[in-house]
Amino acid sequence: MSTATTTRPVPAGELDRLQTHAIAAMRAGSRAWHAARESGSLDGEALAKEARENARAIVRGLQALGACESDQAAAALSHPIPFHALDTPDVRALLAGLEKLLPVAERVDAARGRSLGSVIGGSAGCDVAEDLSLLIARLSLEAHGSVGSGLE
Repeated sequence: MSTATTTRPVPAGELDRLQTHAIAAMRAGSRAWHAARESGSLDGEALAKEARENARAIVRGLQALGACESDQAAAALSHPIPFHALDTPDVRALLAGLEKLLPVAERVDAARGRSLGSVIGGSAGCDVAEDLSLLIARLSLEAHGSVGSGLE
């Protein structure tokens, strides 16, 4: 049984963005493999190798489509934010402010006809509120870790 496929235009820079993350995943898989090897975890080594090889296949596929790793994104991923800078008073203040704005964003989405009947994935909105809820989730994870964030 064959399914019809449709071609969709890819937004400018999207392939490069995906390529950057695929390369970061491949590198993380390599680091995980080394960590598993040092700890003597054969299962960990096998899983890390599988993750690295899958990421490598994605990188090759994206390269075939013309993707390249952006210098700016690569620099950001190669220099992660240090732990002590993730949970600061300013990060918590920003998080609190965004959480207060989420209901406003949901009302904006509802007025534009872009909302759901219930909260799914952090927001009932499907546009501005959805983007805002993703930022809230990121900052919540940075400030509080996965415990209590709904991501554990």
